[in-house]
Order: sequence, then structure tokens, then C-alpha cells
Amino acid sequence: MTTVIGGDGLSREKALRGLFFAGLLDVLLTTTAFLLANSGVLLADFLKTSIELIAITLSWLAIRRVNRGGGKKFEYGLGKLENISSLFVGLVMLLSFLIITANSVHSIIVPGHIQGIGLWISIGSQVVYLGINGSLWIKNRRLSKSAPSPLMDSQTKLFLTRFIGNAFILLSLGLSMALSGFGWSDYIDPAASMVIALSILSATLGIFSSSLYDLLDRTLEEERQIVILAELARHFHDYEELHGIRSRRSGAQVYVEIFLEFDPEKKMAEIQQVIDTIRRDIEQKLQGSSVTIALTTEAVA
Repeated sequence: MTTVIGGDGLSREKALRGLFFAGLLDVLLTTTAFLLANSGVLLADFLKTSIELIAITLSWLAIRRVNRGGGKKFEYGLGKLENISSLFVGLVMLLSFLIITANSVHSIIVPGHIQGIGLWISIGSQVVYLGINGSLWIKNRRLSKSAPSPLMDSQTKLFLTRFIGNAFILLSLGLSMALSGFGWSDYIDPAASMVIALSILSATLGIFSSSLYDLLDRTLEEERQIVILAELARHFHDYEELHGIRSRRSGAQVYVEIFLEFDPEKKMAEIQQVIDTIRRDIEQKLQGSSVTIALTTEAVA
């Protein structure tokens, strides 16, 4: 039997599919512009978009794998796939930062004026993708807020840096062409590349910090624990005793185990109805949670 997670997972997959095709077209345009122009920033743009396309492809494949589950195989560890994909995105962005930095340093040491028809191709491309990446960043930010996920968080940061990159490349090319009569304008190209590289580095550090942290199983944040206690308090008249709560986060998934004692005079059908109600209420309040309620008469450590 194939396991499919809810609409949030399918929405993320659809969003990533759109990002893949947008990124593929971007790579074709940046490749053409780079080959037809003598510009270090266009070389950096070509390398950056190519590596980003690889990262998007792997992220898309990862979320497809998560959505479809493990079939007849065990699902243990499947939720970690998003975290691993996020780390790979971070590594790819780090590699992009190093390449762009090296190219910028070379352009500063050996300056040269940018030229070629590829500049106009790139300007047109940057204008188009400034709008595309801006809208995709806003869309992913909304998805990340409604369904928190390390993968969607990394994609949101990735497309924010791409939006910033488009703006800086457009500004760089415009200034370099407009101020070509000044010798110092040769340094505008590598300077803009360094700004892009630093923005990528900043996003990379954020991805590493969040994804590495999420790879470790850990207890829930205090505000989420309060949500659980509030729901249990709201149903306190439906059970006799609360003997313990265990909770942990594994990647984007939240697991909660609650141990309750019920009146022995109650029928099992009544107890099951209470259990289903409590579980449903908590899972609605905690997105991405899986709640298990066990019957017990003893305190749980």
C-alpha cells in the first residue's frame, strides 16, 4: 500500500515542480548569456543557477519520495529525508559561494571591461526572473509558514537569495555599461559578484543550523507542550488521571504519546470516543503531529 501525506505535502511537491521548470529555463538563459559575453558576474550567475537547479531537482525528488512513502517497506527515518535534502542544498550553496568568490578575486586581480551581446540577453533575463523569483519566494514563504518544513525553509531562503542575486546582477550590468567610460567601472562586476556570494553564504549558514538541529530527535518546544496541556485541560472531565506525556520532534514530524487513566466503569466505546476526540483536537492544533493515547493505571517515567 502506498502512503501519501496530506495536501500540504502535495502542495510542496507542486511548488517544487514549478521551481524546477523555472530553474531549467533560467539555466538555459544564463548559459547563453555567459557564452556570448565577457563578464565575470555572468559566469558566476551561470554557475550559481546550474548548481541551484541540481539542488531543486534533488529536493523535488525527496519530497516526491516522502509523499509516496515506503510502500511495503518500513517508513522508519523517512521523515529525515527532507533534512538531508536541505543539508545538500546548503552544501551546493556553499560550493556556489566558493566558486563565485574565487572568480571575483580573479576579476579584481585581472580587471577587464564587460562586453558582448550576452549582456543584453542577461539584462532581459534578470528582469523576467526578478519577477519570477520574487513571486516564488513569497509563495514558498507562505507554504513554509502554513506547513513548516526544513525543505521548504531552505527553498524559501534559496529563492530569496536568487531574487537578491537578480537585482544585483541587473544593477551591476546597468552600472558597468552606463559608466564604461571610467576605468574604475571594471571593478563593479566583481564587486556585485561578492555581494551575491555573501548573501548566499548567509543563507547557507541558516540552512545548516536549522537542518542539523532538526536531524536530532528532541523534545518539543515549550509553546507546543503548552498546546498539548491546554487540550488535555479542556477535556479533563473525560478521564480520571494523566500519568505522563512523551513528545519529540523528528525532522518536520511531531510525535506525542499521552498516557491516560479512565473510569473502569466506562464502556470501551465511550473511552475510544474520548481518545479520538483528544487526538484529533491536538493534531489539528499541532501541524504535522502524530498523537498516540495509551490506557494505563500507573505513572510513566
